[in-house]
Amino acid sequence: MSFINTDEQFAALFKESIASDYKNALLQMNVSPDVSLFKFRRILETLCLLYAQRHSYEFTSKNLCEQIIELAEINAIHGADRELFHGVRELTNEGVHNKELSKEILVSNALVSRTQVLNLLESAYLSFGLGKCIPKYELINVGGQEHKDLWFNCLISCDYKEYLSLGDFYEKMGEVFESEDFDDKSFTARAQSMYAFAAESYKGAFQLCSKKTITDVISSDDKQVSIAQQSHQILFKYALLCLNHKVDNLQITEITILLSALVKRGFYAAYAYLGWCHYLSEDYKKAHKYLTHKKAEDTVFLFQKLGVLYSSGKACLVNGDKAVESFQTAAMRGCNKSMFELGKIYYKGELVPKDDKLAQQYLCQAIATGNFDAALYLDEKYLKIRELFSGLLDEIKGAKVKIGPQKCFTKTTKLGRNELCSCGSNAKFKNCCGK
Repeated sequence: MSFINTDEQFAALFKESIASDYKNALLQMNVSPDVSLFKFRRILETLCLLYAQRHSYEFTSKNLCEQIIELAEINAIHGADRELFHGVRELTNEGVHNKELSKEILVSNALVSRTQVLNLLESAYLSFGLGKCIPKYELINVGGQEHKDLWFNCLISCDYKEYLSLGDFYEKMGEVFESEDFDDKSFTARAQSMYAFAAESYKGAFQLCSKKTITDVISSDDKQVSIAQQSHQILFKYALLCLNHKVDNLQITEITILLSALVKRGFYAAYAYLGWCHYLSEDYKKAHKYLTHKKAEDTVFLFQKLGVLYSSGKACLVNGDKAVESFQTAAMRGCNKSMFELGKIYYKGELVPKDDKLAQQYLCQAIATGNFDAALYLDEKYLKIRELFSGLLDEIKGAKVKIGPQKCFTKTTKLGRNELCSCGSNAKFKNCCGK
């Protein structure tokens, strides 16, 4: 276990979600301690589930406090561990639900939670049989101090690497804020701010490295502009922030120029993204060229977009086999967009034979990995929950309110496929009851 040197590496020995939550909790420790506490609470919830699974036990309650009590009753956790579970729960309760606490109190709670969570992980390490003795590790310095060090180094240094590191840090911060489904809109604003800071840091890094601004590259349309090889990755990171709508700094034509400059200089990672830019600009010939180019890197992004390419029929003839193969490759690598697309493909039965079992399987996989659109689609096409409750809602509200499109299943008049459906959905017959 000599490779375990820090507490972050120790947390990485557990379930992937625990490793991710712990890493993000440390990242936000002093900057946004409320998020840090939320992450520690998630680790606590995951540990409860792991203990229950190890003892083949199913919880009777979804309440975290009651779950901890249930674990104690079946002797899955004992004495000190039980008190630690409750201690972390109480600390994180205050951080997650109490909006009036000062930042100082939240930071203090987060620091204590960190120590107690590590104690729980050490106990779980032995209980789950991961090892006979706990590996030695040190607590790493993270959160606010790391941010301050990076920021201060940029003020006193002309090294582009310092600005690049700061940009990476801000981007990670933005991803943490964005990854959570918080009701508080301030978290969305925080994510946007972090991405904006990342973009500015990348711009500074690029200018220091290439002695040119990104605006210089765009305005010259990449003609007779020298770009240092070390700055290729920086330019790529900035272009992706804009392409993924993390910042609104550039239009699609400008992003295309930047990615084209990288492709011309042999930066293979840019091929697929350049192809997608051309697809969005409806230059389908170039889209096909770059998305199918042999130099395009085999990434999740590439395969997801190849699935779109072969299923849409815009840049090439529709090819159901290639579309499904591409989406499946991306799905196997964790792309829930591709899982959703496969669910729709098997439901519609146009590119492949209709298969409701596979459709529901892919939709459920997409939902399990956080795709909310897949949940709505599954409900609409299979569960019909809203239709079942629509009559009850009418009675409660005292008015005839339709929840979603209400399909007519008895056809008394023959309609043309392109005529409006008689069920009142305002959709064409072929896309509604005529399916």
